[in-house]
Amino acid sequence: MASLLSFDFVVVGGGLAGTVLASRLTEDPNVHVLMIEAGKDLTMDPRVNTPSMSSALIKTEADWNLKTVPQGGLEGRRAQVPLGRMLSGSSAINTLIFTPVAKSNIDAWADLGNPGWDYSSFSRSMSKAYNFPNSPWGNDGHGPLDISIPAEESGWPKAWRDTIAALGYPISMNPFTGEYYGAIMTPETVQPYSKQRSYVGSAHLQFALPRTNFTVWTETTVDKILFDTKPIAEDKDAVATGVQFTKNGETGTVSVRKEIILSAGTFHSPNILELSGIGDAKLLKSLGIEVVVDNPFVGENLQSHPYCTMAFEAVEHEDFQTIDDLIRQEPAAIARAMKKYEEEKAGPFMKSGLNATAQLPLPSDLLTADGSSEFDRIFQECRNKAEPGKATPAFIKAHESYVRSILSSKTEASALYYSFAGYAMLGGEGGFVPMPGGVKNWFTAATLLAHPLSRGSAHIKAESSSSMGSAIDPNFFSHPFDVEVLSRHLQQLHTILCAEPLASHLVQGGNHLPSTLDFSNPNEVRDYVRQMAVAAHHYSGTCSMMPRDLGGVVNEQLKVYGCKNLRVCDFSIAPLISRCNPQATVYGIAEHGARIIKSST
Repeated sequence: MASLLSFDFVVVGGGLAGTVLASRLTEDPNVHVLMIEAGKDLTMDPRVNTPSMSSALIKTEADWNLKTVPQGGLEGRRAQVPLGRMLSGSSAINTLIFTPVAKSNIDAWADLGNPGWDYSSFSRSMSKAYNFPNSPWGNDGHGPLDISIPAEESGWPKAWRDTIAALGYPISMNPFTGEYYGAIMTPETVQPYSKQRSYVGSAHLQFALPRTNFTVWTETTVDKILFDTKPIAEDKDAVATGVQFTKNGETGTVSVRKEIILSAGTFHSPNILELSGIGDAKLLKSLGIEVVVDNPFVGENLQSHPYCTMAFEAVEHEDFQTIDDLIRQEPAAIARAMKKYEEEKAGPFMKSGLNATAQLPLPSDLLTADGSSEFDRIFQECRNKAEPGKATPAFIKAHESYVRSILSSKTEASALYYSFAGYAMLGGEGGFVPMPGGVKNWFTAATLLAHPLSRGSAHIKAESSSSMGSAIDPNFFSHPFDVEVLSRHLQQLHTILCAEPLASHLVQGGNHLPSTLDFSNPNEVRDYVRQMAVAAHHYSGTCSMMPRDLGGVVNEQLKVYGCKNLRVCDFSIAPLISRCNPQATVYGIAEHGARIIKSST
């Protein structure tokens, strides 16, 4: 299906970042934008719009349903990678959590050589993303995405906060300042009045679609970007002229007058670059792909958050109910919850159940002079065993320096903690560990490594997008120091669950998982981390934004090195992963990217 169509901008990927970009660019009626999405339009699907029902879309046609390669650091286990394959992408299937990124995180991006990406600048863009009526911190925002803090319908959130406070941490810091730690009642992307999911479809897409200068193609796969390579012979950058796509089994092309913007996500953005001839020349040549730009760092620097869970039998109490009856799929419980949601806009269907969180530094004994000295010794031992991959020595040094600055601070979080009033013990490839019988109520908590030093990669395996597949290798725990840090936080999580007032609501001597682990034995805890850690779906870094000689794929203007008019704008550009759920960060990246593009074209 040949095409003679031409647009000012072609945005590849109709997920969170791509939709924000297309929406912002088409605010100018003279700018014509095409957005291409591989999945379907499911914006009216109740599984999208009912906040807690999105898990029903996992492993359906709305999910890319990817998996990593077997992970040596996870004792050979693979990790599931759910990924939205529909208009609005993963913003339509994620767990709603909207955690503002830390100031230190964004400033570290700037320090790598990305002027204009300091926290002060980024936070101004971030404030354009959300609207937060009745914020307890007074930061209403002035964007289209509605966020809210769910009503507390049980005593669990307060017990969690009070326990964190009893251990000496703050419980009311404003996360939107970028400088915070302690217990956090995290906002969620739920509309405060209708109690429906708020996501890029409701916040941007529905308002942009009626514009005559905005075109959306769904169920269309981008095969590759087309280039005019003649300028390369004159030592100039290649010029992107359009994209080749496949729809209904037929191939076509569409041309671009100004720019192509890749917003296909951490796995598909580098895949498309490689399919288009931008990447490691050795890999591309082995697949028969003509090299346009030789950049061995495309698809590298993949990072994500490993985490571990534990579950305790909960005391039965009317003020401390759990949702285990829903987890067991009891028909009567499902009917009650749906009725409560439909009639009262309340109950478990209108929230994630995960917003009672904490962001904590290392346990205080490791921040003393003696503890710090011992941890330094362990770091040096681990550093000598780490697998650096393709990272440059300069980036390795910067990465380690940043992580160590976090670990040495008493107020910077190095782990994220979750609580959940129900059974959610995870293992294997990331699925549920079977619920033990004979226990009615559970309370689950998890700790997530905020700043991993391990880095992996995601690369194509064939020369055609028809076999669109990526060899995804996060290389979890390839830097052994990650195990050391996560195991210390897992010990701290156990301390939290054994402290008052939370401990009073857990059955003393009752069932708990893990059931035989001695948390005072560091070797046992390390083994547990390797055996039971699972992967958060927070992948970043494969088109990293930093100077090319440091290992960058795009510059601070998001332009791909070696290309005049090709940019990447999604979480793949984050050179150092944010310490929390990335949804809020990705909205910030998209708004910041839109500001950059609109000011330079």
